[in-house]
Amino acid sequence: MPISVSWKDEAKTCVEITYQGHWTWPEFQAAAAATNDLISSVAYNVVIIENTLNGSVMPPGNIITNGKSAITSFPENTGLIIVVVNSSIIRTFLSIVANTNPRGRRGIIKMVATLEEAYQLAEVMVGDQ
Repeated sequence: MPISVSWKDEAKTCVEITYQGHWTWPEFQAAAAATNDLISSVAYNVVIIENTLNGSVMPPGNIITNGKSAITSFPENTGLIIVVVNSSIIRTFLSIVANTNPRGRRGIIKMVATLEEAYQLAEVMVGDQ
């Protein structure tokens, strides 16, 4: 599967979404729905790590509409969204999506260059709960 979704830890404080190779917007939307199911199953804040390092370029379609749709659908107990990205084009589009401030969530969307940075940021967030 080009996009996988799973708990990163046994404590269920972090969901990791991993992109592998080519993916489509319907697969992206299915991954967002699976993420929502996991986050909704707990009563505390959860961190999302989206690891795009091994994914291909974005598929044809509107990234702004699809990105906003995913972000606004995440449950209220989404505490932080960390996107691991090394593509300047994807960073630019993500900045545009974040700046539209979907559902007031601009402040919880962070971009980092490495998975290690994402894990460190997630640990800080989980530790502050």
